Amino acid sequence: MISVIEYYAKALTKSRASLISFAIRPLSFIFLLTVVSGGKLFPTALIGGMISFVTGIGIADLAIEIAGMKTRSKFYDILSTLPVHPLKLGLGISVGMSIPALPYLVVLIVTLTYVRGLSLLKIAQIILLLAFLWLWGVFVGLYIGVKLKEPIVIMRVSNITLTALTIFAPVYYPIEVLPSFAHKIILLLPTASCAYLVRSLYEPLSEWKIALASLTLWTLLFGVLAFRDGIFKEE
Repeated sequence: MISVIEYYAKALTKSRASLISFAIRPLSFIFLLTVVSGGKLFPTALIGGMISFVTGIGIADLAIEIAGMKTRSKFYDILSTLPVHPLKLGLGISVGMSIPALPYLVVLIVTLTYVRGLSLLKIAQIILLLAFLWLWGVFVGLYIGVKLKEPIVIMRVSNITLTALTIFAPVYYPIEVLPSFAHKIILLLPTASCAYLVRSLYEPLSEWKIALASLTLWTLLFGVLAFRDGIFKEE
């Protein structure tokens, strides 16, 4: 598992262009929202950046990588036959692919801490929430990457899913700009619920229990699906 982590971490960090392209989308949205709002949405945009980094690793990068492994049959065969539980293998790939995101996440968390004056306990809670969302994204990526057959289909599904959950959903912007009757429904989205929970650490938000239940249930649901139908099993 350690070798798998090292392989992906080195492969994804040796190119400066790869590191920049990995971060360009979240950082561009943070910049755009901050400029357009005159700085008012800067803290929320930082949270949106964290959510995008964490979610993108599983839903986009991991799912597409698994599809690509199928076409590189020798590499896929070697990994599939390693004496390691498929879940450990999937987590190893995910951890390795997450390494390039860590510096960006640290900067975003430190910046939010400075802007909002967060305590060490609040920082630990943010990291825990992001870890939970990361795990959900990994389960989704494993499921999509194995269940769908064609890499081009996986790329399109991943792109649509990631855009819907991180751009259209209230992740970079506060949920309060949307009609109040829709708040509880929108909080059923795992990305929106995670962003809401992070905001609730420095703002009085009343629906945090719904958000916490949503994030927990989605993670458990896709964990079960990944175990049952996904991880390195062909139909």
